[in-house]
Amino acid sequence: MTPSLPLDPTTLYLADKAATNYAAHADEIDKITRRITENRSGIRSLTDITDDKSRLFKRAAREGGQFEQALERINGIPDFQDMAILRKIVRASTSVCRIILQGPSGITGYGTGCLIAPNVLITNNHVFPNAGTASRAIAQFNYELGDNGQVLTPVSFRLRPDLFFLTSPYTEQADVPFSGRDFTLVAVEPTSTDGGSLSQFGFIRLDASLGKIIEGENCVVIQHPKGDYKKVVLKDIRLITFTDNFLIYEADTQPGSSGSLVLGLGTADAVALHHSAVPRKDANGNWLRKDGRPRQPGDTDDAIDWIGNEGVRVSCIVEAFNKLAIPEAMQPYRAKIVEAQTPPLVVNSPSIISMSPPTLVSGNAPRAEASPTTSAVSAAPLPASTSGKLLYFEVLLTDQSSLQADWAKRANELVPGLIDQTALFPMSQEPVARRMVYVTVRSSENPWALAATIEGLPHVEACRPDLQSLTDIGRNSAATEATIRITESEFVINNGTAEPNEEKFLENWGKSIQVQAALSNGAGRQRWWHWSAINWTNLNQGVPDLTEDEFRQLRERLAQMRLIQLDTGYSDHSKVADGYNTDLDFDFIDDDNDAQDERASVGIKFPYHGTRTASLVVGGSLADATSKLDGNNGLLVEQGKCLTRLIPYRIAQSVILIGRGKQVVDGVNYAIRSGADVLFMCMGSYPRPMLEAIAREAYEKGVIWVCAAGNEVGLVVAPALYPGTIAVAATNPEDKPWSGSSHGPTVDIAAPGEDVYVPFLDKKGQEIMVYGSGTSYATPQVASAAMLWKARHSEELSDYLPWQVVEAFRETLKASARKPTGWPQGYGKGIIDITELLNIKLPPKNTLTHAYKNQKDANPHSVGIAEAVHFIWNVFSKKVSPGATESTLGSVPLTQRGQQALAAFSSSSSSGGRESSSTMTDSDALLRYYFNQ
Repeated sequence: MTPSLPLDPTTLYLADKAATNYAAHADEIDKITRRITENRSGIRSLTDITDDKSRLFKRAAREGGQFEQALERINGIPDFQDMAILRKIVRASTSVCRIILQGPSGITGYGTGCLIAPNVLITNNHVFPNAGTASRAIAQFNYELGDNGQVLTPVSFRLRPDLFFLTSPYTEQADVPFSGRDFTLVAVEPTSTDGGSLSQFGFIRLDASLGKIIEGENCVVIQHPKGDYKKVVLKDIRLITFTDNFLIYEADTQPGSSGSLVLGLGTADAVALHHSAVPRKDANGNWLRKDGRPRQPGDTDDAIDWIGNEGVRVSCIVEAFNKLAIPEAMQPYRAKIVEAQTPPLVVNSPSIISMSPPTLVSGNAPRAEASPTTSAVSAAPLPASTSGKLLYFEVLLTDQSSLQADWAKRANELVPGLIDQTALFPMSQEPVARRMVYVTVRSSENPWALAATIEGLPHVEACRPDLQSLTDIGRNSAATEATIRITESEFVINNGTAEPNEEKFLENWGKSIQVQAALSNGAGRQRWWHWSAINWTNLNQGVPDLTEDEFRQLRERLAQMRLIQLDTGYSDHSKVADGYNTDLDFDFIDDDNDAQDERASVGIKFPYHGTRTASLVVGGSLADATSKLDGNNGLLVEQGKCLTRLIPYRIAQSVILIGRGKQVVDGVNYAIRSGADVLFMCMGSYPRPMLEAIAREAYEKGVIWVCAAGNEVGLVVAPALYPGTIAVAATNPEDKPWSGSSHGPTVDIAAPGEDVYVPFLDKKGQEIMVYGSGTSYATPQVASAAMLWKARHSEELSDYLPWQVVEAFRETLKASARKPTGWPQGYGKGIIDITELLNIKLPPKNTLTHAYKNQKDANPHSVGIAEAVHFIWNVFSKKVSPGATESTLGSVPLTQRGQQALAAFSSSSSSGGRESSSTMTDSDALLRYYFNQ
């Protein structure tokens, strides 16, 4: 609240505390201020201002890409700024409001506030010290000048502290947790006093993670100084230093309004909540006026020599918000605020025509405008099509900037029938990823023929149809009636139901190493055999050196972390019903926010694949507690309570049929932007360029993506085969690899996957448990371990670059693995040992190697080879599961190019999609060639 005449006691107190804080860091402030001056003079780069290299690494990580490229971009910010950042700042400004404080006699003062959730506002505690003050106040949006200087019509809303009110006093009080942080959150009426909607003003997200700003970078303050029209300060306001709970930054020409959010100009992220200016003091502690004399009673703020500003750090506000106690009735609002901090999902809809060109760069070269002499590229447009169905393509544009510019201008002319084009990775800093666009076309042509035509344009380096495909699970038919394992393809054959098979399990594995080890813990423990194999009991026994308080903190961290499952969605099977976070789920198949598993798809019935794999993470007890068939709880469940809630993303229609690759990309992109800690995906398919790109995006952002190596196909499937993921093979109760597990040099680790106890329904629809097999069951165990590991080492990992977090996990995972005698190559370093994993020291940062350091950009295969691989994988192979048909896959006959590519690898050519019995080996050779490139 900008002080009125005279300076009030609250302002005097806050400014005096800020001055004390300033003085305590005077040496650091003096050093940074000198370096800022050198930066302005061109003597020192912006990234050389800070001595805290850890903070610099985190800031660089937000730019994405390689560290050196990020530094180059950051150093360019004082003079040049991407328009995307300015647009983000403009959008943020709409969420800022003027706060009108009212008493019995009318207006008593002003402040500034900002929406941080659909109907929750943040400001300072000294603006709203209590619910009574807030209940009498008005939040007024749109109090600003328009483009032509005209006064816009303000929109006023009343506040509802009776629904939600949470505050941290501006004074530090020993008996009040998180006091001294000077913020208040309060609910706002969704409808204005004249019937307008609050939703039109949006809200700003508070990101608690570090790296949003470094010393010397510019700040942006959007405010209502002294209750005036909305202002933004864009002049040279540099961040000077960080303290425990506050930021100190240069003063502007007029003190900003209390309650204004301070944004970092380099990222447009909120970094602090402004709450006080800092006055200059003399040796006796007296405030000084601009004329050098001590402050006198009655002096206004205009007379004071303000030397800086202080704001409460956003990370400290979020920490207090998450931990402060609130009444039970207000908990739904807390959940709503937490949900609001998740970035919005943008899913491309073919019904919306958007011809905005993607942001593209050519390698590491600066962006360039196409010159008049080079922009008019001679390229014949494709034949027009006014009918047909929607077809989807992933397109890699050329690295020639002039052709990129021409594509941006003429794409709808070059590809008639074009409905939509959008950048697949708009936030990426990787040169290849930034050239990838997703194209939607309405056409009656064969999609592979159209892809070949598009690829023939000089603007395009590669083009692939984005078609549905079988998963590795869908291609499995290796099991016979005589085998005891129930594999995922058999789930399709038996229509998704099963019968108990424990007797057969004990007949085969009763004397095995791990079943005997499990039985030593009590009768019925054979169902928990994989717990023995991975050396895990619970947190207290797994990490015995922690104090009670450290255990509490570890569990609190786990509860706040995000574990995301990319699968067929969630169900209400009682084994997993309490383990999901259904406030943050999403269905990328149907583009809605309900990821519930559909119960009638490709002949598979409930419970689906997502239910079975989730049970190994968050499985509790069956509803029928007396069931003799219960057992094998999730690894992140202790005493019936989940340590974390699983967030389900539906990216597959069924266990055997994955959606378009774009739906996986959307899911992972959203997970990255939502702050995911760990992802896991228990199915895969043949390689696609966009899957390779999204695997690297996750890696660069520090998300640990655990992937199943594959079933029955031998080859490690995508996305597990990519360097940025953690690839998992499967083992059995004898500590040997499962015969159906894919294997190869890209596998990192193995975990129990053959005959693991998972939830099912019997033929009567009753809930049961059955032993089933697949790398699908090995993967969730490694993902659970990743969550435990990351929570265990969270403080140490805060100094690692994002990709180093993934590599540190990979290295400790391998170093701690249990390697049985005679362990074969191709199944990783051994079997995961979770207890050892959590107790082994982290590798030093300087010993870690970037997974993509020596990897060259992939050279795309010809469209003919890609078509042949797709055909073999989905239709041509005799291994296709009975539940999948050409109609469900949207398959089309091979084009001439596809037939030629297939013939090149076959002893006899195929015709029209038919094969001779002698070509299977050669077909598999084509798959190996394609997978290994």
